[in-house]
Amino acid sequence: MYYGEEGNKRKKSRTRNILQKLLAYLVHMFYYIFMRVACVHIPHFYLQIEYLKDPDLRNRPVVVVGMPQEQGFVLDCSEDLAQRGVVPLMPLKEAYHLCYDAVPVLAQRREYALLWEEALSSIAAITLRMEPKETGTVFLDITRLPGMYKSEEQVASALERTISDRFHLHVKAGVGNSRFMAFEAALCAVNGVLVIPSGMEKTFLSPLGIARLPVTDDVRQRLCLLGLNSLGQIGAFTLGALTSQFGAAGKELWEISNGVGERGRIPCAFSITDIDRELVCDEPVYSRQEIKAALLELLDGLCLELEELGKACRTIKLVFDLQNRTFFEKQFFMHAPTAHKEEMLRRIMAALERVELASPIRIMSIRAGALVNYGGRQEKLFRSRTGLEKGMKDVSGFLKTKYGAMPLARAVRKDSGALLPDDRFIFVEP
Repeated sequence: MYYGEEGNKRKKSRTRNILQKLLAYLVHMFYYIFMRVACVHIPHFYLQIEYLKDPDLRNRPVVVVGMPQEQGFVLDCSEDLAQRGVVPLMPLKEAYHLCYDAVPVLAQRREYALLWEEALSSIAAITLRMEPKETGTVFLDITRLPGMYKSEEQVASALERTISDRFHLHVKAGVGNSRFMAFEAALCAVNGVLVIPSGMEKTFLSPLGIARLPVTDDVRQRLCLLGLNSLGQIGAFTLGALTSQFGAAGKELWEISNGVGERGRIPCAFSITDIDRELVCDEPVYSRQEIKAALLELLDGLCLELEELGKACRTIKLVFDLQNRTFFEKQFFMHAPTAHKEEMLRRIMAALERVELASPIRIMSIRAGALVNYGGRQEKLFRSRTGLEKGMKDVSGFLKTKYGAMPLARAVRKDSGALLPDDRFIFVEP
């Protein structure tokens, strides 16, 4: 048991650590249950860039050739060549008899990479949580709808327009509860956008074939031999049956066919230096209590985003847009990086006690800066007990004065020197 101020601090620290772990677990479970993923897919990405450079190529069979060292291979090809059996990464010596009449175009890798980076930067204006699958395809986390968007259809449409309007590329966008689902939705999108609502996963997946399943060729071949040529046929089997037949791959097959696979969180792709929150007050705010309530609302969202990103802030900048069209700004430096709204609020309100605002507040904004990686506070293994020895001396002196001798003793293990284990203790003065 812990007593006094030191004990209260230790109990608070331990409670905070438990709450942080519980929050992290709840966030993980939230994303596992409610995760929504968008997929932006640019079909024939390399070929579309070549079409923009030379529109005459659109009416001819074209193959984009990659040249690693001396061996050429197919990087991309037009749709008519794909129907003949030409596929990406096929060596040219194997593809030649299938595309002998094609126009060869040498790949411009640096140009493709720069344009893809620009496309990702444009997508980052909508959401920062993205995970590129390959050049031309990226997964996005839209579990919490970003910005002004009220529905997943709006987000998907905005993503499709962002790329098509700026880069003049044909884009497809799909939304589902996993990466596989979102990618298949994008491939099946007829009008550019397809959203698979929650609860409709098995209906959508049932007619799909097994060609794009993320499994090895051996597993895919065994599925064909067993006559399992669609996800609906695979989903009809139990988890135990698939696991006994395919091992670990069976579990993955069951999860994908039932629409519950690949739900790991999508990380933030770009480094974030600041996080902003803004609140437009319904009515002008002036009193301390109103300011505190508004700050709590701002800090709730700010700390939730910090928690999701695994970050803590060292500085906080507060800006009040006042009714008389002036501004009040103040920056706070935290004693240690923090992601807790109570510490931020305490620091801000203490500083505002000495401030007299010239006018009520119309708009309130707050910025968390100097972000650092943060995994929660870890309690120290060995705590410094400053003042403990002095306190013990004072107590022992008081007890000796009152009772004439020290009534308390401390048990210490004594080595008896015996050959057999023998625990012996002696009492010494504390």
